Amino acid sequence: MSGNTTQRLLRLSISFYRNPGKTGAEAYDFATNTRAVQAAKINAKHGIYAYVQYFSPESTRGAIEDMNKRLNRGWVVDDHDMTVEFYFRSFGELNKVTNDPDFQALQAKEEPYVNRKNTVVSLGWVETYVENGKVVNIRDDKSTFGTWEESSDISTAMLR
Repeated sequence: MSGNTTQRLLRLSISFYRNPGKTGAEAYDFATNTRAVQAAKINAKHGIYAYVQYFSPESTRGAIEDMNKRLNRGWVVDDHDMTVEFYFRSFGELNKVTNDPDFQALQAKEEPYVNRKNTVVSLGWVETYVENGKVVNIRDDKSTFGTWEESSDISTAMLR
């Protein structure tokens, strides 16, 4: 990397709706007390940097819709119920997770709780600049992350 020292962190984000046959509370209970518990162990075993679940029920979407209207932003508010994020340095780590028989069994268990129709997936990299209330990854008034060319070239993450 061009003299910069901060290693790129990739993020795979998967947003989906809950199965309409389940209440928000039922889906949340499964996600936090079954899926998160098992997925955390599997992801840690295979070197995933971080695994995150976040929830956006109607109450939080309503709050952001109100802010959108009040500030006249014109935002498109994502209406998915839950998002799962995997943070990793190489696709080798992610492949180990997806090929793990325990992970595959966990995905089968979640079927009654999720509606895979209109799932949205995104892949990108993360640049953190404030962490725990402190400025990070800035040196001499410049970002310590790589150039656009270095960061957007994911071929190096594919090789590992």
